[in-house]
Amino acid sequence: MASKQRLGELLVQQKIVSQDTVNDALRVQVGGNRRLGHILLRMGALSDDQLANTLSQQLEIKLTDIDNIFSPEVKKILPRYLCTKYGVLPLFLKENNIMLTAMADPSDNEAITDIERYTGKVVEPCLARQSDITRAVAKKIPYSLKDIFNPQANTRLTRIIATVALALVVIFGVATYNYIQTARYGTTEHLTNSTIYNHHNLIVRHYTSGKISLVGHSAFAAGPYDVLFDNTHTLTAFINSRKNEFSVEQSAWLEWLLNKKIQYSSSTSIAKNGN
Repeated sequence: MASKQRLGELLVQQKIVSQDTVNDALRVQVGGNRRLGHILLRMGALSDDQLANTLSQQLEIKLTDIDNIFSPEVKKILPRYLCTKYGVLPLFLKENNIMLTAMADPSDNEAITDIERYTGKVVEPCLARQSDITRAVAKKIPYSLKDIFNPQANTRLTRIIATVALALVVIFGVATYNYIQTARYGTTEHLTNSTIYNHHNLIVRHYTSGKISLVGHSAFAAGPYDVLFDNTHTLTAFINSRKNEFSVEQSAWLEWLLNKKIQYSSSTSIAKNGN
């Protein structure tokens, strides 16, 4: 019995591609596992229909109508990323653990072996156009966690999920930082003629004129404060004279506020005015 012609020979014989183009594809194929038809298709040397019809002639099998054969029971047997990787689509399960599988190249033994190892089924390949398989995979095979987290999967969904996850991490980080800052230092509100600091039931308002007010309740005072001071020095003296009225948290916050925030703000303002 005469051996079947190779795909490249058939394509040249039918004048679909030139021998030089086939030779270029064969040089690219050396050292890799890609099929010749896949390479020629990627090169734009032939169309999807031309490849499918030539393979049908070479392998002596008919093209399969995917839509009329596909059974929903197989839609979760093979994850989408493997269907895309090998250009295949599970169609339905037959007796004796046989899975009819549409393939762009039914002679791709490596793909068949990998699919059988993954599914535990016996693959019975049938021929279908690559464009039909791609369309059917997108329509019939649902995304799964294996598609999202598989390192080989480079899908648009994976990139979107990774971007959303990163954005959520950033948002959570900013929210956590703001929460910690507020819990430690309170809130700050910048107005036209003053800046208001609020924490631990105390409100300190620092005016651009240099005056400063203290409003609120200290932990151990008999009544509330509502005092306006000419400058930070008189406020500091007032606080020092009533240390016993403030809680540890209030005293620490007032010390931080006067030494780190207001003093720095006043120094910056003086420096700007001096310039």
